[in-house]
Amino acid sequence: MDKKAQIQELISLGKTEEALEQLEQLTTDAVLLQSRFNGAKRQYSMGMIDFSEWSRTQAQINYAALEMMNSVKGERAAQPNNQSGQSAQNVTQTTAYKVFISYNHDDFFAMQSIKSFLESNGVKVLVDTEEIKPGEKFEDFITRVLRDNAFILTIVSKNSLLSGWVSKELTASLLLNHLSQRQWVPVRIDNEMFETEFYFSAVAKIEARITSLREAILKSLDAKLDIRNFTEELSRQEDLKYNFPRVLAELKSRLVIDITGPLFKPGMEQVLQVVKSSIQ
Repeated sequence: MDKKAQIQELISLGKTEEALEQLEQLTTDAVLLQSRFNGAKRQYSMGMIDFSEWSRTQAQINYAALEMMNSVKGERAAQPNNQSGQSAQNVTQTTAYKVFISYNHDDFFAMQSIKSFLESNGVKVLVDTEEIKPGEKFEDFITRVLRDNAFILTIVSKNSLLSGWVSKELTASLLLNHLSQRQWVPVRIDNEMFETEFYFSAVAKIEARITSLREAILKSLDAKLDIRNFTEELSRQEDLKYNFPRVLAELKSRLVIDITGPLFKPGMEQVLQVVKSSIQ
């Protein structure tokens, strides 16, 4: 496994300290991130900052490490190393490969690792945080990206399976995959979908959300307040409850590429092969 894959895997596993040690072998700039990480770790161990602040700092360092790694690799890749003499940057700019990543924001760092891997292999990657237009409704955004992108990659996890938004994207992706030439591939970053107990606990959580939202609507009506904020979320949760068994069964019947732990690189190489063979 090369250094880049090691760093991506370590970050996706939450092993920031080990990832920074690997990054230092690529660039001396990593020393600054290591210093920040060690300082925050020391503050947390001494009780000077709480867990939320420690987690937020780790998240910022993880993101900065991925950006730094991509920068180093980009500079090296710019040197001619193929028969055409074309730089990796130019290959990326002219490539026909275009992938939209559907994910739950709790899986942000897994998304970043996937995005980094694909981009380093000449694939243009789109994600909601970068592509949504100011003022655009999420429903309209989902419709647009699913319509306009030739390939859709869904990160499947316990978080995404319980997300009303990702459920909408999953359902739409399945439909588009059946009815058009658009390609869809799911990848999993945990094994919850295969656990029997997960199904029952997930349904219980969805039902609890629905009950809470209905109570909030009744309370708002009694107070003569606007209920649209609650009704829209209630609609998503009811859709999620209705579609959850079908989506879960559909995923189990398909090959959901495993990129957990040490399987990240071979799994992503499989994704890359599917993408490049599907979009010609």
